Amino acid sequence: MTSSNNQDDIEEGDDLNHHFNRFRKFRTGPYHAPQIRKILLLSDLHTDYPQNQEWLHNLCTSSSSNNNSGGEETASTIDDSQQTMIIVAGDVSHDLEILRWTFQTLKRKFGEVVFTIGNHDLWIDKERTRRKVATKLDADDYDITKCRTSGKGDGCTNSIEKLEKVFQLCIEEDVRIGPVGVGSNSSSGGSLLWVIPFLSWHHSSWDTEPPIECWGGIPSARKVVADYRRTVWPTPLSSLDDSVAQFLDRVNDIILDLDGIDTEDTPLLTFSHFLPRVELLPEKRYLTLPTLPSCVGSTFLEARLRLLRKECSQNNDETVNHLHAFGHTHLSWDATIDGVRYVHVPLAYPREWEQRRRSLEIGSMNGKESENRFPVCIWENNTIGKVVDDDSDDESPPLTPATTTGFPPQWLGGWWSKYYTVMSRQPHRNHELAPWAANLYRQLPGGEIEDFDHLTVEKRYQLQCPSDWKAGTGN
Repeated sequence: MTSSNNQDDIEEGDDLNHHFNRFRKFRTGPYHAPQIRKILLLSDLHTDYPQNQEWLHNLCTSSSSNNNSGGEETASTIDDSQQTMIIVAGDVSHDLEILRWTFQTLKRKFGEVVFTIGNHDLWIDKERTRRKVATKLDADDYDITKCRTSGKGDGCTNSIEKLEKVFQLCIEEDVRIGPVGVGSNSSSGGSLLWVIPFLSWHHSSWDTEPPIECWGGIPSARKVVADYRRTVWPTPLSSLDDSVAQFLDRVNDIILDLDGIDTEDTPLLTFSHFLPRVELLPEKRYLTLPTLPSCVGSTFLEARLRLLRKECSQNNDETVNHLHAFGHTHLSWDATIDGVRYVHVPLAYPREWEQRRRSLEIGSMNGKESENRFPVCIWENNTIGKVVDDDSDDESPPLTPATTTGFPPQWLGGWWSKYYTVMSRQPHRNHELAPWAANLYRQLPGGEIEDFDHLTVEKRYQLQCPSDWKAGTGN
């Protein structure tokens, strides 16, 4: 496999060459982790929030806690954690001290951690007053200490410097930022799966659906989204055009050495923070900020994935051998489009679980109480190649095409992704807003409020719904 653009294609005369040069030291070839038997997914950890730090601290695995009474496995306990990898699809913290603590905590709990940056991770963290974060840390000696951030800031003048420091921190904490071969194929000697993280950034031209009309007071995303204030980009880069997204996409060609990766017969698990396709987001009329699509996706990312997909073998059966994980929207998702399965598992903000739990729950990341939520398993090699003998006493179900790749054979969840399996996108209905969005803006002549009630929709289209969800509690 080769990158879409070789690192040598960046010419010496390129205005950005001196910025690209910062990242050549991070070029990472394939790393092999044959011991890994399970992969968990999580994004948008936002461990700036004490509640999220507390959740992560209390997240139990067999290697980090022996508090599971009776030895029974619960939703918060997994076996053989050192044989488990966790993928972190961006948005941990803008604070490098909290980012380091998060990585250290994850490394104590899991055998491998693979990471890509999100927008929050590149916010400039200016020096501020020292503050205490009221949560507990699991120290190396297992003493309980308080998590503190010094408030000294990151010392960066721009977000390219910040990215360099984040990468350096990953190296120091043994967090993977390059391709990882997972498992071991006994017949071929190769890996059972390739995991590849991709850098990305949002740009407004990604949004190709018509804007909402006949409603007043809807702000531009540039006015309310913090990325435009809290990231700083050196000339000629600008967050107001495609240049930042294109720059970070080209950094992939510098840091990712994909030579020697054979995907002809090996499934792919790629991941990014931002969205490659508009179909992975509800339509504008359902969003509390209808201009949000202008800052969630990247066409450069989609082109890269499309090229990668073209280099992979095309199966003659119905097997989906490419799963792409993403983050950013805080709207759980599991959908297959054009032969690629897309999954989003956010930890999100604590208040969002209180306000709109139905749009966050997916797989084991569910429940009213945070201690019952657990990162979602998106790959496991226990069933790969398993054949059920009809004459045997094995009561396991027949092997489905999905389990031959190790990806979950069942739909994981995601309210809005389920909705779009029964309803087609209708972006032309741009004079309408859903009731929860309409309450926030001013209805003008021609503007309409869509007749949309979650429980009614769930009943009509047989969408899954926990019994304690209530109508009118948001999306």
